[in-house]
Amino acid sequence: MNTFVLHGPHDLRDETRPEPKPGAADVLIDIRRAGICGSDVHYYEHFQIGQFIPQAPLILGHEFAGVVTEVGSTVTTVELGDRVTVEPSIECGNCAQCRAGRYNLCTNLRFIGTAATIPHIDGGFAERVVVPASHCYRIPDALDFGAGALVEPMAVGAQAVRRAGPVAGARVLITGGGTIGQMVLAMVHAQGATDITMADPADYAQTFAMQHGATATVDPTKDGIAQELFADGGYDLVFEASGAPAALSFAYETAARGARVVQIGTQPASVTLPANLVMSKELTVFGSFRYAHVYPTVLAMMSSGRVDVGDMISAVYPFSEMQTAMERAVAKERVVKVQVERS
Repeated sequence: MNTFVLHGPHDLRDETRPEPKPGAADVLIDIRRAGICGSDVHYYEHFQIGQFIPQAPLILGHEFAGVVTEVGSTVTTVELGDRVTVEPSIECGNCAQCRAGRYNLCTNLRFIGTAATIPHIDGGFAERVVVPASHCYRIPDALDFGAGALVEPMAVGAQAVRRAGPVAGARVLITGGGTIGQMVLAMVHAQGATDITMADPADYAQTFAMQHGATATVDPTKDGIAQELFADGGYDLVFEASGAPAALSFAYETAARGARVVQIGTQPASVTLPANLVMSKELTVFGSFRYAHVYPTVLAMMSSGRVDVGDMISAVYPFSEMQTAMERAVAKERVVKVQVERS
């Protein structure tokens, strides 16, 4: 089968590899649509993310949807021909966190299409991929494969909102108008938030947000804007979705007294923050890591139309043009999500 294999920074090669075979509890999926995540871009540019450095050439891609073409001998949950999307984090099911139901915090977690697992588990930038049947979710008839491949990043937003608690009636700020920030916006808007501000310096991110439920936008780099927003009452709920240290400081500074702050973006190892604001404002700070138990909710919200994801797909390239698609994702110009497709 054809695959795109990352060998080093900016070294993405079109290679032929043997088709994988599913184990007893696995299925083989024929990939129809795959999204390029910010982590894929980071691997492409730097060949690492933090402590995760590929130990061998790697097939990236963890946002994908396709058709089941082969099932293992013990599989009963999906069938040949099913259209499915995949939850790419594979928990052990036995550790304390898994037993507590927080399987996204599994101490033995494996993840498809990243260097976080050794040996690496190849991802969806290939014609076909093997995944555990237990991590497949049927795509409702109302959704196409593009929407199916968006379930994974939307699940990140859903997890963050789930961690935050009720959003209806809250004054909400989202810092970072990239993919995840826009996914959070879609989720809080669908769940009843009516006063939502998107903070991002890019005009495109601001415009897109205003077209999809935001009631205001701000440029967080403007001098004095954090103090101005706090003086205006601040925000009851702040989601930090950019991963920039300045944005996390901005979140603390603009949060109202007694507010909730949810950190989604990955920060550098050492960050200077106005931590005394957590004390003096009595802020409640949540971390939100990947997702757990939210795929069914996301699929239901998308298929019912409560969350409209159609124009979140900024560009779709043929699978053969993976290199071009990756460069478009790297450029980040007028982009929420770039995907590749196979017919």
